[in-house]
Amino acid sequence: MAVVLAGCGAEEQHAGMAQGIVELDERVLGFEVGGRVREVAVKEGDPVAVDQLVATLDDRLERTAHEARSQEASAARAQADLVRAGARSEEVRAMAAELEAARAAEELARTNLDREQRLLASGATTRAVVDQLAGRQRAATAERRAVEQKLRSLRGGARTQEVAGADARAGAAAASASLAGQRVDLYALQAPVAGVVLDVIADPGEVVAPGAPVVVIGDTRHPFADVFVPEGELAGLAVGQPAAVEVDGESRRFHGTVEHIARRAEFTPRFVFSERERPNLVVRVRVRIDDADQRLHAGVPAFVAFGAGK
Repeated sequence: MAVVLAGCGAEEQHAGMAQGIVELDERVLGFEVGGRVREVAVKEGDPVAVDQLVATLDDRLERTAHEARSQEASAARAQADLVRAGARSEEVRAMAAELEAARAAEELARTNLDREQRLLASGATTRAVVDQLAGRQRAATAERRAVEQKLRSLRGGARTQEVAGADARAGAAAASASLAGQRVDLYALQAPVAGVVLDVIADPGEVVAPGAPVVVIGDTRHPFADVFVPEGELAGLAVGQPAAVEVDGESRRFHGTVEHIARRAEFTPRFVFSERERPNLVVRVRVRIDDADQRLHAGVPAFVAFGAGK
């Protein structure tokens, strides 16, 4: 909000300059998930860098879940690799041996059936015995065919659909493990911007809800001032235009840039002291200030001259 210092001295010292107060962009940081605060790694007044850890939640349960998902993903990947690799040579040789045994059993059943059929023709045996041997011969033939199919399947490897299904299951398990890992990351709160800690709201041991404020960070290197410019003085004022900013107690001028010009005019706020300025129709203008040395403090009066250098 714009203010004007009371008294003639201030008006004379900064005559013709737009007036406002220094403010900071504040970032209220909170966790995306709820839980018990394990650690707050900063305190009020501490400088913080981008991506610096500022607080953590107790993540033991999430880490256990992540480990379980990772193990499941490893097992699914191993199974997919096993399906893709097909049968081992030992399995193929064992099945080939079973096929030889099945063929031998079929041949024996056929020989016995032929002998009994000749005996039946001479009246030396009965039809029941022949029928029983015929059933055994058919069973032996079926067994031999089944073993042949198994051997053919082993030698041909897994079908395309089986490989695709195993790969899909492995991919789903890997995605689940990745999601669990991302959830673990949510239990660590990092600073999205560089700045200074303005307030620490939560303490270790407290249980916080998702989105609850934990730490407030202010951008002290790039404060701003919202000033009110009379509508008659807007001509030539543009976004990106340089400006000079003065504050009480600082002999130097600070460089600023017009960042935003409001699209709606308003009346000078009632708390502006100047009787001359009170009835004017004004427009709010935001000036971004460069303060690499972090000398400015939020709340102090600022005086802005547009189009001026340092």
